[in-house]
Amino acid sequence: DVPDNTYQDGKVAELAVKTLRDLSKKPEPFFLAVGFIKPHLPWVSPKKYWDMYDESKIALAPNPFYPKDAPDYAIRKFDGEIYQYRGMAAKGQPVPEELARKLKHAYFASVSYSDAQVGVVLDELKRLGLDKNTIVVLWGDHGWKLGEHDAWCKHSNCENDTNGALLLSVPGMKHAGTRTNSIVEFVDVYPTLAELAGLPLPPHLECLSFKPLLDDPQRPWKQAAFSQYPR
Repeated sequence: DVPDNTYQDGKVAELAVKTLRDLSKKPEPFFLAVGFIKPHLPWVSPKKYWDMYDESKIALAPNPFYPKDAPDYAIRKFDGEIYQYRGMAAKGQPVPEELARKLKHAYFASVSYSDAQVGVVLDELKRLGLDKNTIVVLWGDHGWKLGEHDAWCKHSNCENDTNGALLLSVPGMKHAGTRTNSIVEFVDVYPTLAELAGLPLPPHLECLSFKPLLDDPQRPWKQAAFSQYPR
């Protein structure tokens, strides 16, 4: 039961707020990268975020089995740092339901904690009036399995692992608050931000600006994205 700034992400949010205040006093454009670590392990967060969830009502993974005909190599079942933590089931052993709910509870609390820190930064951006001409992109580096395919962590090419969060806000955008089912890749973030900011793109890029999707979220787009794991 501690303040948010007891942990790293709370400190990062405070530093981001201070940095925004400093940047708001300068006339030139800025690029600010703010890195929150949660919901990366270890899943510790202030008590109030744990209290947001009733552990007894947390549903377990609906598909705790391998995809049909998938080879053992496809999903590295017992990879990942979660097995280094005390109290985790031993490698090769199934995770009991009670422990699985506890782990999901901890993960959800960490997500809510990180979400609150994002809110701290965005609130300050708005308070300073910078939201009117600032592009904001929020993304995570990968997805995560919470018992899906009888596995935990991120080590596979299945949808749980390759489908990460990606949100983009642009001042004056036509379709704020909507989503698209079109496929984009994280390598596309750079050309998208550059185009939105009116910056030139070097010719060697192997990626694609998805700015057109902001104008028409349902338009035809990429047919595939490629992921490789392990190398």
